[in-house]
Amino acid sequence: MGTPYQMNGFFGVWSEALGRDEPTVAFELANGRGRFLFMMFFDPEDEKTKDRLFLFLQNTRAMLPLKLYGSHRAGDFRLYLDSRDVEKIKRELQIEDGTAPAFDIGKFIDALNASIPQSVPLATKVGLLRQNRSALREHLPDIVDFHDRTELIGEMNLPEGKKPKERTLRKLYLYSTDSPEDVAVYIKDLKRRNVTLSWRVPANAA
Repeated sequence: MGTPYQMNGFFGVWSEALGRDEPTVAFELANGRGRFLFMMFFDPEDEKTKDRLFLFLQNTRAMLPLKLYGSHRAGDFRLYLDSRDVEKIKRELQIEDGTAPAFDIGKFIDALNASIPQSVPLATKVGLLRQNRSALREHLPDIVDFHDRTELIGEMNLPEGKKPKERTLRKLYLYSTDSPEDVAVYIKDLKRRNVTLSWRVPANAA
C-alpha cells in the first residue's frame, strides 16, 4: 500500500463532531499556493463514508477521495497516497518538476496535519459545503439520501425512539438559502424536537 501518512490532527474535530451529534466535518487549509478543503461524512448508518476523507483541491478543482485507516477513537488517522494523488497535489501547489528544493510529500502532509483546527462551528461547515456543492456532485449518493430530491417540502414528526437522519438533514447544508448561522440553529432545533424534513424532486428538474 505504500507509505502511511499520519493525520492525527483530525482527532479534535472528529471527536467534536461526534460529541455534538453532527457527524460531518468540513474545513479549509492553505499551504503555499494551494487551497485544500477537507470533508468527512461519517454517518453511523452508512459504512461507505465513515472512514473516507474527501480532499478537494480548490484551485485545480480536483477531488481526492481517500480512505482513512486506524482506530480513530484512539487518535489514529492514517492515509496512503499514490503517485497520481501526489501529482495532483503538486499541480494544486503550482510546483513544477525540477523545482528546487524538491517537493517532499511527507513534510507537506505533516504541515497540513499540524494546521488542522481543533474546533469547527457548524455554521462554518454549512457555509463551506454550500460554496463547494458542485465539487460533491458525483459523491452525493453516498452523502445524502435521495440525492435528486433537493426541494424542501416541510417538516415531519418522527415516531418516538427515532431521530432525524444526518443524511437527510445534511441537505440543509447544501440547499438551504438561509444564512449558515440560521441553518446551524435550525438543525439543532430539529434534533431537539425529534423532527426530520421531507424533500422532493424539483418540478423543473431535467
